[in-house]
Amino acid sequence: MLSSAMCNPTDMPVTIKVRQQLRRQTPGARANAFWSVGVEMARTEGVLSLMGGLSASMLRELVYSGIRMGTYECFKDKLHEVSNGALTREGLPLKIGAASIAATIGSALANPADLVKVRMQAYYPDGSPYRNTRHAFASIYRDGASLAVSKGASPVYGGMRALYRGVEATTIRGIVLSASQICSYDQIKQILKRRGVMQEGVPLHLVASTFAGLFCSITSNPVDVVKVRLMNDKKHEFKGAFDCVRQVMVKEGLFGFYKGFGMCWARLGTHTILTFLIFERVRYLFGIEAM
Repeated sequence: MLSSAMCNPTDMPVTIKVRQQLRRQTPGARANAFWSVGVEMARTEGVLSLMGGLSASMLRELVYSGIRMGTYECFKDKLHEVSNGALTREGLPLKIGAASIAATIGSALANPADLVKVRMQAYYPDGSPYRNTRHAFASIYRDGASLAVSKGASPVYGGMRALYRGVEATTIRGIVLSASQICSYDQIKQILKRRGVMQEGVPLHLVASTFAGLFCSITSNPVDVVKVRLMNDKKHEFKGAFDCVRQVMVKEGLFGFYKGFGMCWARLGTHTILTFLIFERVRYLFGIEAM
């Protein structure tokens, strides 16, 4: 959450990225370039539109990253213990397994906040229907409950289902991002220290987190596109995550999955660096060994 606060200016790229990912014209079209989208947003909706969904983003970060970063080492220890040492601490399988479990829990629980963030960052011709984050949560829940009642189902079930729209893609993205981000950071640090290239400290954390930010941006962007499309799919055009993947591939091609990559890397790369620098510093202050 602290890294999100420090990355406040980079929430502007996130909003632009979401708008890019929601557009369905031919990939590479000039109108979909991040500068074109940003200028258009500032001109037609005001500069503050570039910071849409900030509070929801902070809430999501508190739940999602709090769980996945906080439980990663715990799951590493548990998996190492359960496997009786078969999964070595130096190997990638242990790291990927631990990161995947932590990310699954964190991303699933944070889905409602993630959905609200996407809805608040989307474009509405007649103006946003949401006054603030609390109103967005209530409106989405109420719409889902009303739809469920009209079909003879429980309003509670309908409301919760509406808030968990796109949870499959969110969870998959969380696993992909965490497996590439946390594991690459952990592995790069380990390799550089083992070969004597660098020693434990801020320079090592900076180098490892820089590469980790690039890797996780490359691997997570395609899933992010699908997640954003599903979360903003109010008309239920997609039957699910796989149907969304099929439609993007057919209508927009492979590069359709990399819409908004520049903004994704700008934000996620910076966020990754700050996250690990702060994370390692907090561990040091509390007397905990570095990751």
